[in-house]
Amino acid sequence: MTDALKYIDEAFGSIPETPRSYKFRMQLVDEFTERANELTHRGIRDRNVINDLIISEHPDIKAEFEAVLSDERSRRRRRSLAVINVLCSILFALITVTAFIVHLVTVNNGLSWIILIGGFVVMSVHFTSVLCAKWTAKKGFIFNSVARIQLAFSIMLVAALAFFIMLFKFNIVHSWTVFPAGAVLALIADALYAHFARRRMAIFLYLLYIPIVCALLYVILGAVGILPWALGWLLIPAGIAIDIVIIILRLVMNQGESDEMKEDSEWNAD
Repeated sequence: MTDALKYIDEAFGSIPETPRSYKFRMQLVDEFTERANELTHRGIRDRNVINDLIISEHPDIKAEFEAVLSDERSRRRRRSLAVINVLCSILFALITVTAFIVHLVTVNNGLSWIILIGGFVVMSVHFTSVLCAKWTAKKGFIFNSVARIQLAFSIMLVAALAFFIMLFKFNIVHSWTVFPAGAVLALIADALYAHFARRRMAIFLYLLYIPIVCALLYVILGAVGILPWALGWLLIPAGIAIDIVIIILRLVMNQGESDEMKEDSEWNAD
């Protein structure tokens, strides 16, 4: 154990002496001692072998200590963010309720409830975005699927709020078009998420979503009168045509990559 303890002393020579480094050092001493006793009970009597085995399990004590400090800072930061989120949520809820009461008393036009719904939507979007980031960081198919569902849910919540405001505040006739517009945004956001998260087979999402988006745009543009119904239906075959172009381009690119790999293998063989 003498060599192992000397190894600890040498490693901590380049680490500033602080209460945390001292605690880590004592933890290492205890760990080294327990490990030495364990190896001895297993029948290893050679002290040099024991020292070499213990030291080999901790090749870089300074990096190990820095990793521990980094992990502790990350945990403190997460706790601080959680506290800030809770406090800000409580403050935002109080502001929303206060605004609702003030509007109800001073204006009283029957629309005060929109303030409460707006506050609920904002808080819901905030917390779903936090959860979305959390699930994305965990990675894996299930986690990414949940994150994408939460992303779509947030977008549709905002669309619902916009619908209420447009219908009850401004009396817009075609307020319902906000929902297919929200669906379009949700599909685009999901495709972008799959792209930047480097999800496998993301290309199939593009092929599926493009015709759906074109069909929804046909409904929206036709309903609000921007594009005549008799002409707007061309958006649907246009979406299918875009899919065909994407498929052809993808096949050409794959063929080019395959040819390059074949040439490389032939060159290496020569």
